[in-house]
Amino acid sequence: MTAQNTMAFFWGVCLVTLGQMTYGEASVPENLDKSIDELKVYYIKDDRELHNAHPVFLRFLKDIKVNLEEPEQNLLMSIIMDTYSRIFTQMEKDSQDEATKEKLAHVQEHLEKLQENYFPGKSAELKTYAETLWAIKEDDPVVQRKALFELKRVYREATQLKNLKNKERRRRQARITKKQKS
Repeated sequence: MTAQNTMAFFWGVCLVTLGQMTYGEASVPENLDKSIDELKVYYIKDDRELHNAHPVFLRFLKDIKVNLEEPEQNLLMSIIMDTYSRIFTQMEKDSQDEATKEKLAHVQEHLEKLQENYFPGKSAELKTYAETLWAIKEDDPVVQRKALFELKRVYREATQLKNLKNKERRRRQARITKKQKS
């Protein structure tokens, strides 16, 4: 019975340690947490506006995990981090309080590190493409004519990408089916 108790204690310690490691990786660092809380005290005076059922970023988090694959999740999260950076840069410009400016800069440093470490790659390049496309003026007659002129080629390219994606999915399915039969 002692061996079972020792084994149960060992596994309990392992699970607690693993849980703390997982939580530690996913949690906000203590100094950043403190800066965010101090900024909240400084900026948030009227809570009624916060709870109007129209979140700025939280509405995307559920969709990110459910509807998007990892590369798309990383791109969207990178765009969210960049948006936060732009918001805090504007807040820093608008602030008259030096301590608040320092806290905002501190938060931005953490966001930049997070983005560099966890969302590297071509997301900045893809974001630039996306911003350029979003900036296209739909009501410009020249743009409309050019879009019409280019449509067949773009349509063919999109179809080819879709076919490649479907082909890759079928290959993965075939591999999974083959492994399951083995």
